[in-house]
Amino acid sequence: MREFFNFFFRCRFFILFILLESTVTFFSFSNFEMKKYFYTGSSNLIIGNIYSYIHKLRSYFLLDIENKRLINENKKLRNENLSNKIKKISQDFKGENIEYLQQYIFTPVKIVNNTISERENYITINKGSIDGIKADMGIIFPNGIAGIVTKTSPHFSVAISLLNPKIKVNARLKKNKYFGTISWDGVDYKYITLYDIPKYSIIRKGDIVETDGKSGTFPEGITIGKVYSYQFNEEHDNYIIKVKLLENFYTIDSAYVVKNLFKKEWEELQLYQVDK
Repeated sequence: MREFFNFFFRCRFFILFILLESTVTFFSFSNFEMKKYFYTGSSNLIIGNIYSYIHKLRSYFLLDIENKRLINENKKLRNENLSNKIKKISQDFKGENIEYLQQYIFTPVKIVNNTISERENYITINKGSIDGIKADMGIIFPNGIAGIVTKTSPHFSVAISLLNPKIKVNARLKKNKYFGTISWDGVDYKYITLYDIPKYSIIRKGDIVETDGKSGTFPEGITIGKVYSYQFNEEHDNYIIKVKLLENFYTIDSAYVVKNLFKKEWEELQLYQVDK
């Protein structure tokens, strides 16, 4: 065995020469179509990589345009949804005479600033008074509510976030319509608390919590979150429910401002009842 290795070591250059010559001879006399396939395949691989890169680059720059298109489509669908309209029934109560009055209008906006780690958090959006945005209008996410506008300038608006203990919103359990008030406890941006649900209400983990529409700021039936846990409050004789938000306040960048076309009329009527 040692003699074999000694022979291989002494003839290593000759053996290498034979291998190289054999390789050159093989490629020189190979079928032309094989060489054509080889070079064409390499070319296609390079061109394919270039097209793939161009497609990714194009998709990146068109992403913002596509997002705007989807937002506008969602706006149109929300505005056309019958749940955002009021039935106006004629005196003869014939079904074919039912008309619908538009109650809510949704304006798409971009969030330019959003805090979640402060004790009192606020949201800034990229539309203001020249876009018809006014104080006390609600802001909603695609999957939940965001806050209420508090101040506007011509081109921007600031809203008090749902993640702010100062804001309280009417909400209810979707399955049985028992309602209460939601508020943030200032601890975790993923959760809020639903108060004042009566003791005879049947609650299960995972139950949907939604807006009840009684305030006039938010439409009825907007999903807010799901029941995460609950406990009975002996002192107030009702349930305190921890709700996990469906929307992630940390990553959201677009929303809708909600305008209730009948809010002023509704509020004036409420004031009349109080004064009376």
